[in-house]
Amino acid sequence: MKTINIGIMAHVDAGKTTLTESMLYTSGAVEKAGRVDRGTAVTDSMMLEKQRGITIQTSVVSFYWGDTKVNLLDTPGHMDFFAEVERSLSILDGAVLLISAKDGIQAQTRILFEAIKKLQIPALVFINKIDQPGIELEPLYTEIKEKLAPNILVMQDVSIGRTVQLNSMDMFGSSFIDTIIEADEALTEKYVLDQPVKLDDIISSREQSMKNGTLLPIYHGSALGNIGTKELMDALIKEFSPLPALTSVAPCALVYKIEQDDLLNKHTYLRVFGGSLQTRDVVTVADRDETIKIKKLEIPQSGGIAVVEQVECGDIAIIPNENGFKIGDTIGEVPEKYLPAQTVHPMMQASISPCDPDERVSLLEALSELAQSDPLLQYRLDSRSSDIVVGFLGQVQMEVVCALLENRYHIPVQIGDLTTIYKERPLKKAEYTVHIEVPPNPFWASIGLSIEPLPIGSGLCLESKVSYGYLNRSFQNAVADGIKYGCEQGLFGWEVTDLKVCFEYGLYYSPVSTPADFRHLAPLVFEQVLKRAGTELLEPRLDFQLFVPQDSDARAYNDLNKYQAVIDSIETRHSEIVVSGSIPARTAPRYKKQLSQFTNGRGMFLTEPSGYQPNVGKPVYQARKPDARLDKTRYLFEKAFEIDAPMENESPCFEMSLM
Repeated sequence: MKTINIGIMAHVDAGKTTLTESMLYTSGAVEKAGRVDRGTAVTDSMMLEKQRGITIQTSVVSFYWGDTKVNLLDTPGHMDFFAEVERSLSILDGAVLLISAKDGIQAQTRILFEAIKKLQIPALVFINKIDQPGIELEPLYTEIKEKLAPNILVMQDVSIGRTVQLNSMDMFGSSFIDTIIEADEALTEKYVLDQPVKLDDIISSREQSMKNGTLLPIYHGSALGNIGTKELMDALIKEFSPLPALTSVAPCALVYKIEQDDLLNKHTYLRVFGGSLQTRDVVTVADRDETIKIKKLEIPQSGGIAVVEQVECGDIAIIPNENGFKIGDTIGEVPEKYLPAQTVHPMMQASISPCDPDERVSLLEALSELAQSDPLLQYRLDSRSSDIVVGFLGQVQMEVVCALLENRYHIPVQIGDLTTIYKERPLKKAEYTVHIEVPPNPFWASIGLSIEPLPIGSGLCLESKVSYGYLNRSFQNAVADGIKYGCEQGLFGWEVTDLKVCFEYGLYYSPVSTPADFRHLAPLVFEQVLKRAGTELLEPRLDFQLFVPQDSDARAYNDLNKYQAVIDSIETRHSEIVVSGSIPARTAPRYKKQLSQFTNGRGMFLTEPSGYQPNVGKPVYQARKPDARLDKTRYLFEKAFEIDAPMENESPCFEMSLM
């Protein structure tokens, strides 16, 4: 028996979960199909999913069809959870791209299809909701060819009347063969030269074109009416094959998901790429030199979960109540092509606090548990203000996190406004030194630092020219800690990055000097050298593709300039104008909203993070966080070294304390 892992992907409200329920029912895995609107769907297990009627986390169910076990992954459809979708893609053997016949191709549909193509995952299209009034398929076929793949194979003859009739068509009929040849340049050349084209060549070309995203088989139905479900399940078996098993005898597996349910039970999900996993196995986590003993194994089976002693290659393993794994961990040597794409870092942030101040520790523990299940959720404790700051991709993710904290952990929270996360980068080289013997230095330490800017995206690079024989390791480690602390807020109040900091000079006084002297002095020295260098503000930007009807192109161009976008290229595709470029992350949501309004939803704005670039427009200051201890010391240095005060209309670099 073979096992295939299939992902169902679509925009919000296309019917992914309903289709999953229909397949479970058709296969006999469940006695009755669940309903999203009634909160009875098997795959919407989170209380919040049932309340909102949306998929928040990837779920997996299975059914048996013929001699094949199908693991079906129901993935989120909202952009704020797209990282969850990307992690799931790495374990798939195939994908079903769901399109609502009523709504057509949405922006999210295009984003998902591009991700599928990038990872070379073969895909087919299922057009859902064809039993709704007023459905016309021919315009939708045209839209698919214009906006997704240039070549399609309509696998069924569809008759829509009082009832929907679906008649299967020959997979290798003459018209299909012509389309397959047209999608393959090599076969097209053979055809033009009147050279023979073998059936094996056609089959191989069809498979490769599906992976490339240049050819899409099209199936039809209505998940809610259980129409076309059986035909789709037959297609899954015909169209998709398992990924080649790794030859390794030892187990090879990837942790792609860690789930925590409403009862706080934890489950680790792995795709087995080679060998097998058995209970009582002691496995080594690659790159962490850590071993974990597998005490219990489960697999998705017939709409539920079954306890097993062994999980074979190709299947999904579930390890309950195991805290040792993290998302992205691998067992054995998993090829890089199967590893998930790098997680997108949040570009927005907000402070969060419990409504009851006594629950602050509980809030931190809850965020820690949520972050284990979602690497995209990043939080930190501000070392200066002690505020809890959480990073988000968007408004919906923020609302879901707040709801989870209240519903699952019973911690109501107050949350601040979402703000863009800026960064700072030095403008030039600079250096500064503070000596022990120069009053009013209150520390038994001398520190000299130099900085220089690095290319954007380089991060922080630390270097020491002071030998350990001259200044021991504990003192130097303390300097490094102090520098990292100083990088938390630059001249504009944001994290300082993309720079090299060199520890040029250090001196201690035996026996009274301690590492604390160096740790406390280093951020003050760093602050002064940063003032000499100056900084530029960096903001997150997004690469975009804009698809806009030709009758709205003038407004689209003008608004792009208004929202500080940079246009790289413009071309005409069919009835659309396609514009590529970059735009600040802070203005992109407003532009997208405006676009939807003046194009009546016909315009599509696809974006992906492109890193940080120099800020366009007026500088954005973030208030300095108070730090009484450093402020006292900073005041002494200001008096001694006559450090310049902030300019008029400039946000102060620090809050001074004389106490």
